Amino acid sequence: MKEFVSKYRLNLYDCHEHNTFDEYKTGLRRLFEVVRYGRDKEELGRIFQENREAYSRLDDDTRELIEVIAKVRVGEEYEIVENGERRYDMCKAFMDMKLEGIEEGIEKERASHLIETVCKKLLKNKPAEVIAEELEEELTAVENVIKIQRQVGNYDVKQIYEAMQRERPEKTV
Repeated sequence: MKEFVSKYRLNLYDCHEHNTFDEYKTGLRRLFEVVRYGRDKEELGRIFQENREAYSRLDDDTRELIEVIAKVRVGEEYEIVENGERRYDMCKAFMDMKLEGIEEGIEKERASHLIETVCKKLLKNKPAEVIAEELEEELTAVENVIKIQRQVGNYDVKQIYEAMQRERPEKTV
């Protein structure tokens, strides 16, 4: 097998081993920063603020690399055309993602509360129509919770919520 394996040096760069990327002056710096700090939203937000000009005018190649490698979608709605070149406003995309995350958190809290109260009323053997009336909720929403609760087979709010999420059609950002 040795004859089929090439021997050549391979240099790997792990951006997680670095805290600064000042030596890079191209879109590669933006990519490394997003990959390195992608899980630390506060640090990433700070970097975006400090480098607002660069991040609000990403070139198409950098945007594409960030989407593929960091799995961060910067959609066409953030496109800006300057001097005939396409640029992308990652700062606005980041802010929109944060707002979307807040909205998702509020929706999750609301859904969890609905699931919890429906389950409590189910334990008291109340029918869907009565539950919907008491909670001032749409009957279809209550029936959906009951349907998923029966599929799950218990009254665990987290499990019911996760099962409901799996049934929802995928959202595109």
